[in-house]
Amino acid sequence: MTVKRFAGNAAARIVFFAIVSAGACAQTGISAIAAKTTIRWDVESVRSVITLDARKAGIALPTDRDEALRAFDTEMPSILKDAFFSILLDSSRRLGDAIETESIPLEGLFGVIDAGKRVPPYFSPDLRTVSTTHEVSLGDITSLFISHKNPYEPKPKLEATRSRPYTGILIDARGALPVHGEYVTDSLNPCLLPRVWNEDMDLVYEKNMVLPEIATKAGLAHYTAETDETSYRDRIGADPLRIVAREVFGQYRTDPVISRLDSLKILNIPENRALLRQGKVVILCDRAALDAIVAPVKDDRYYFVQGEIDATLRKKTVRRVDLTDTWEGLKLIMYDIRFVADTAKVLPEESTRIDAIAEALAQAGPLATFTVAGHTASVGKPAGELQLSLDRANKIADELARRGIDRARITAVGFGGTRPIADNGTEEGRAKNRRVEITIVLNPPEAAKSANN
Repeated sequence: MTVKRFAGNAAARIVFFAIVSAGACAQTGISAIAAKTTIRWDVESVRSVITLDARKAGIALPTDRDEALRAFDTEMPSILKDAFFSILLDSSRRLGDAIETESIPLEGLFGVIDAGKRVPPYFSPDLRTVSTTHEVSLGDITSLFISHKNPYEPKPKLEATRSRPYTGILIDARGALPVHGEYVTDSLNPCLLPRVWNEDMDLVYEKNMVLPEIATKAGLAHYTAETDETSYRDRIGADPLRIVAREVFGQYRTDPVISRLDSLKILNIPENRALLRQGKVVILCDRAALDAIVAPVKDDRYYFVQGEIDATLRKKTVRRVDLTDTWEGLKLIMYDIRFVADTAKVLPEESTRIDAIAEALAQAGPLATFTVAGHTASVGKPAGELQLSLDRANKIADELARRGIDRARITAVGFGGTRPIADNGTEEGRAKNRRVEITIVLNPPEAAKSANN
């Protein structure tokens, strides 16, 4: 296993973890243990069903029951890490990104996983598998990111507005909303550390405004699709300020954007500013966003597709392309993509490489979806680099669509020069940083059924 994007002490921890996990997999058999993890934002928990295939593990049930339980104990952090890494942290990061940049220690996350609630294991009728359920509170994860002792209070604005004290803040962010700064619409996604902005992109609400004991226990906001306010009256009271979000913001569409007038109703009244301090915020979102599988299920199908994509790339002898198994799923990385300077126009010599990559991605099957992420070298122009990386990601997505992959199955994002993997001070390093990463999501058959219903 190769780990490319970790730095400092985190690199040592992750590499050590990868080696330990690889050894364990060798002992128990490929895909002997698998997990399906769902995050339930409305009940503020992460629930995982972990299953051990006894035959693949070389374990005879029920005779070797204790050995199976030891396997659960040993493999639990390894099996669940990908799911936890995939949880949305804020508008531009997942939990795994915070681990990579050492925003929090890996040991802290493992401590939360180890402290989770686990039900006694249960066996399938044919004794082929043994399963257990593991649950962690979202508040326990959020607590890893709460380091302030005293929250700050946002300053009131000079503009006058008619307002009065309310008992809470209810933001309706349902449906497709305009994405701030982009010419698209999208739905809001829940996250651990949401921010609220107004239309001028003045910050209205964020984690450091909330009492730490409340942020760690109840989270920054309660997410729900329920319009009956009695179900969350304990959070926002009987007379909340009801706000309709105007836009959604962020790479991951996590932050509601409200009108300037509504922000003044909050910020210009001391009692309403106190609501932020107490975390009395509820965000209404689409029901589909509340229950989500947060990591790829790495089962036999997953590794079969990995093998097929790898075989296709080897057969085509594609230059400067890596296929890696990451916490986000299978990731295909194209290094040093040749574009016309400072544009998204692909040079003609890239055509053969894109042909091969499209053929390789087709091996993922008709249910797979793809995220094309553009990255640039950093030359000190962050705004321009961000837009250029997004334009280039869209261009690669369009090129893949021209080669037979449904454009509706491809999402394009751009990170500019914010995630370097090499030294920008050298030409070789800048060439590595000019890359496109394609994350492959193998959606289960039931996902297609749900989408069609």
